[in-house]
Amino acid sequence: MTDIQPFRAFRYEEKLLSKLPRLICPPYDVIPPEEQKRLSRRHPANFIKVELPSGKAPAKYSGAARLWRQWLKRGVMAREGAPCFYFYEAVFSSQADGRTLVRRGFFAALRLVPWGKGVHPHEKTLPTPKADRLKLFKAMRTQTSSIQCLFQDSTGRSSKILDKAMRGPRWVEFRDEAGVRHKIWRVTDAATLTALQKILRRAPVVIADGHHRYETSRAYSAWARGKWGKRSPASNYVMTYFSPADDPGLEVLPTHRAVGWDKRKFVNLEKWGRLEPVSGLKALTSIMKREKSADARQVGVYHEGKFYRYRFTKVPPGIKNTPHRDLAVACLHAGPLDGLGKEDFVFTRRPEDAVQAARRMKGWAFFLAPNTVAEVIRVAAAGYVMPPKSTYFYPKLPSGLVSHSLFGEL
Repeated sequence: MTDIQPFRAFRYEEKLLSKLPRLICPPYDVIPPEEQKRLSRRHPANFIKVELPSGKAPAKYSGAARLWRQWLKRGVMAREGAPCFYFYEAVFSSQADGRTLVRRGFFAALRLVPWGKGVHPHEKTLPTPKADRLKLFKAMRTQTSSIQCLFQDSTGRSSKILDKAMRGPRWVEFRDEAGVRHKIWRVTDAATLTALQKILRRAPVVIADGHHRYETSRAYSAWARGKWGKRSPASNYVMTYFSPADDPGLEVLPTHRAVGWDKRKFVNLEKWGRLEPVSGLKALTSIMKREKSADARQVGVYHEGKFYRYRFTKVPPGIKNTPHRDLAVACLHAGPLDGLGKEDFVFTRRPEDAVQAARRMKGWAFFLAPNTVAEVIRVAAAGYVMPPKSTYFYPKLPSGLVSHSLFGEL
């Protein structure tokens, strides 16, 4: 049973809402160092300063907590007077074909449960990001960035509820520097909240983005129970953005990867499939886009100045009887690249960058077609996870729209 609740979010004070394009930042795990510096200079109250504080541990965590308290005291940040759901719409250009897409959903507080008890992961996690977030959570007692979840609603009622509420006046609307239009509605109507709670109660959810934050929230919740007992119910919830799984605005992008020549003993392409020469990168990516639905088990390969389409002729035994068997990324990691870990790869969304990395390391680049939302849900609902960086839901949810208190009442 999925339990969601309205919550009293922290958010920028009303007088600063017109400056949101200069205040928001991406979530911490997609911000390169040069972007971190640029955002820090953009505005004195840019959210990067608490989402991804600069400096060394432990000073950077205590510094973020001190700055957060100052923002609250000076009125940079404020907390809602009443619990809300926050309905949210993003209007953006597809990275795949340039179409205008509209993604809709809502922010709510999701009760934390063990994996498989109504909440399902689809990717593996690593210990280092979780340790970093846990230290920040403990220092700030605040969840600064949301996780993103998908839920299945065969009735279509959730979409109708979103449609109706989004006809009303918006609380916030702005366009960011990437051209994405963000619209937010604060919803307190009891009937609307109850209707969505009933729908989610019967709908197991799959995490689309934020696996590390979810596991960190569970670790923090256990720590908070030991420290405060039942005096901090907010720590039993994680701020979550929910999208209906059939929302036509959901866009999943592929993440390409490169591996160096020093890992050559782990690269066994001949064993699992065959290479077919292709004229170049443009032709290769065109083929993969066109034939994704017809032949899911194929990847693009670059090695020693040449491009290939790689077709699997065998399914690796470890995934033969699982939902992974039809996923190229799963076949790739379970077969030709078995034995390599996340740290052995260079990951990028740009095929050209994968080629450059392969040339630099005198190794291989691998190009993937995007997985679909249906594939993600099918794997997760069956209790499996996908290889690292199998999905990239675009656009990322900005950090700084709303934040969740991890201490006291919701």
